[in-house]
Amino acid sequence: MRVGFIGECMSELREAENGLLSQGFAGDTYNSAVYMKRTFPQHDVYYISAVGKDALSDEMVMHAVNEGINPRFIGRHEDKHLGLYRIYTDDTGERSFVYWRSDSAAKSMMQTLDSNDIAAMTAFDMVLFSGISLAIINEEDLSTYFSLLTRLKSAGVKLVFDINHRPSLWKSKDDAKRLYAKAYELADIILPGIEDFNFLYGIDTIDETLKFLSDYTFDEVIIKNGSDAVTVINQQGDISQVPLTPVKNVVDTTSAGDAFNGVYLGARLDDSSQKEAVEKASKSAGFVIQHKGAIVDATAYSLFSKNLT
Repeated sequence: MRVGFIGECMSELREAENGLLSQGFAGDTYNSAVYMKRTFPQHDVYYISAVGKDALSDEMVMHAVNEGINPRFIGRHEDKHLGLYRIYTDDTGERSFVYWRSDSAAKSMMQTLDSNDIAAMTAFDMVLFSGISLAIINEEDLSTYFSLLTRLKSAGVKLVFDINHRPSLWKSKDDAKRLYAKAYELADIILPGIEDFNFLYGIDTIDETLKFLSDYTFDEVIIKNGSDAVTVINQQGDISQVPLTPVKNVVDTTSAGDAFNGVYLGARLDDSSQKEAVEKASKSAGFVIQHKGAIVDATAYSLFSKNLT
């Protein structure tokens, strides 16, 4: 299967030993791409973004290549560079971020794609985009962005939307809700979290979330609610819940949802049932949050994932 992930990969700074900082590369949809490829190497995974022509951007592209991710659709901007963020984690593993991304190359990614790129993307089986990717795109490029999504959907590409709301990236809550509504109209699969829906719409229960989503048509809905059971709805409207096993040794929750998304979608493309896919995805997320940083050591993850698929 050919899967595209749209978004921004940044340089990640996180605390290491002795007060030093460790540098890596991460970003919500990029993390998902990495975990899909690591867990299901049979899928052809592409990242759709833009970086600069500087040395750090070169390193990011090489990181993607080393992870088995095809960089064909990572454009190169003449004047802009890679974004940067710093992770802070508290004693419970909950994270907070400081960003330096206001003029990053990824904001102009639509300007780096040509007609041949877009035509090639219509051969994808699936494309994931997120609320973060909507938030960072330059306002003047949003119509082109949605035109791309519309063309992909018309070509039969399954579109997946993860809200992953970040209030600091938006001018207002209303701006976010307006673009999210357009995303709901296009998405075939949606991955909402109760926390995001509570912040945006004042919705804090599964029943209220299902009622809200009933105005739209999805093939699959996967509702995440922290450590509580995951609620899944299939194309026929059947609702079921998949319980999660709590993780005791939480170190860093930065990439929990990202790992879940990548493994869930990879499993579904590998013909796992929704229940099986949720179980695999939650195990992956549970492993990831026991390690520092968004993308855990490849060798450690490889040993873990051998028993996952």
